[in-house]
Amino acid sequence: MREKENWQRYCARPEDALEGNEVDLLKDGDETFSAMLGAIKGARKYVLLEFYAFADDSAGRVFSELLRSKAREGVAVYLIYDSVGSILTDRDFFLELAAAGVKVAEFRPVIFWKPYWNWIKRDHRKTICVDGDCAFVGGFNITSQDAPLSLGGRGWKGTQARLRGPATAQIEHLFWEAWTASTPVTGAREPARQVFPAAPAGDKPVAVVSAGGIRNVRSIRRSYRYAIDRALEYIYITNAYFLPDRLVYRRLVRAARRGVDVRVIAPMETDHPYVRWASWSMYGHLIKNGVKIYEWQGPILHAKTAVIDGVWSSVGSHNLDHRSLKYNLEVNINVFGRAFGSAMARAFREDLKRSKLVTLEDVRRRPFTSKAASKLLYLVRSWL
Repeated sequence: MREKENWQRYCARPEDALEGNEVDLLKDGDETFSAMLGAIKGARKYVLLEFYAFADDSAGRVFSELLRSKAREGVAVYLIYDSVGSILTDRDFFLELAAAGVKVAEFRPVIFWKPYWNWIKRDHRKTICVDGDCAFVGGFNITSQDAPLSLGGRGWKGTQARLRGPATAQIEHLFWEAWTASTPVTGAREPARQVFPAAPAGDKPVAVVSAGGIRNVRSIRRSYRYAIDRALEYIYITNAYFLPDRLVYRRLVRAARRGVDVRVIAPMETDHPYVRWASWSMYGHLIKNGVKIYEWQGPILHAKTAVIDGVWSSVGSHNLDHRSLKYNLEVNINVFGRAFGSAMARAFREDLKRSKLVTLEDVRRRPFTSKAASKLLYLVRSWL
């Protein structure tokens, strides 16, 4: 009972956390891509894939060949890709998948003559569900950038979680909601399938938190904010685009002021450098108030994770920026308990060994033009 009360301290809505789950932390691309491909190979009934970016490259072709093979076996295979995230992938790639028996749908197709608002809401999720038995949630896309070196990829730094148990049904529900809102690449839209809850597979409480739509647009941020406010020992955040809104920003400062060890790993090399420049406008104030900022020195950082006091952990697609908060479809799983939290904390501390601490001197000695550019980009952060 005491352990249950302990995790409930960090949970904004304990009634939404489903017990009886098993969650495995997949710390890098080698672990993640191997596990995802293995799960798909073992599928007997259906596979549901929802990805922001699905590319016609070395990684995308490995997955596409496997999806075609499973479709030939009689497995029902469904794929949602985002029109903007996959804009560099030729439509013929998806048409060929559809011709091979894969049900393919495009989220909010890009129509060039429509206004910017038509472009801005995107499906940023990266999930796979297999047979109602397991689900994958995290920050990896199906591209050669995300894929590990062993698959001919660039080995971007990411994190994924493999989930088994009752919470997998909620990931499937989100898939079918997105499927209903997407456009088939050929023919009529296949109807959504009924979702059945999975049997218990472990002892971990898990809350599936999503963003997208009017009712839950801030649910992921709310879960972050609630857990940060209740932190007693430490807050470890790794985020590819660390540009938090004022509510999260102020709560991190307050936590550091009350003695919590607050550490953030952000990218040095990034695919969106203007976001990093905007982030630097916050660093001075955060560091002065006790928040420790690090920059990852390895390949491009694309992870979106957090762990608080080794009890509350979050893994998913949600970046701490305005776009994830306001516009995108996102999904994270919040995992409660010390077993998974300890694994998350160990992984974070290992990543610190390849990260450089940002100091006040680093902030102060930046050229005036760089500081001005950072301030300007921070002011327009809602458009980045």
